[in-house]
Amino acid sequence: MKFKVLWLFLLAPLLAFSTVSYAEDEDADAESLEDVRYLDIKPAVVTNYGGVGRMSYIKAEVSLQVGSQEDFQKVFHHFPSLRHSLVMLLGQQTDATIAAGAPREALRQQVLAQMRAIMEEEEEGGADMIDDVLFSAFFVQR
Repeated sequence: MKFKVLWLFLLAPLLAFSTVSYAEDEDADAESLEDVRYLDIKPAVVTNYGGVGRMSYIKAEVSLQVGSQEDFQKVFHHFPSLRHSLVMLLGQQTDATIAAGAPREALRQQVLAQMRAIMEEEEEGGADMIDDVLFSAFFVQR
């Protein structure tokens, strides 16, 4: 019994210290993620692509990463214009430009550049409002 009590007195301060340390780490992580916001382009974008011949379709679920609440509100304000440009850009693609891997990453970078250009046109200094574009789902029907 004395052995258990001794262990309790030895381990109690260690457990309390590890709990405090973990809580501090959690607070630091929460602070670093506090300014990151995602604006989902809903509903998912569905458009045909490819030109003449058999109809082919793209369905893309896209999220825009913005850095602050103020930027989020401004980007949301221009949401219809951003969605329109995304639909038009995806409709111009070919089978080669939507292939998985490097071509799809190039398409993602092209979407990001276009979204930033629209925000720059609409808001002074708006290109920096959109940090990244993420494809959370990308389906192709040929």
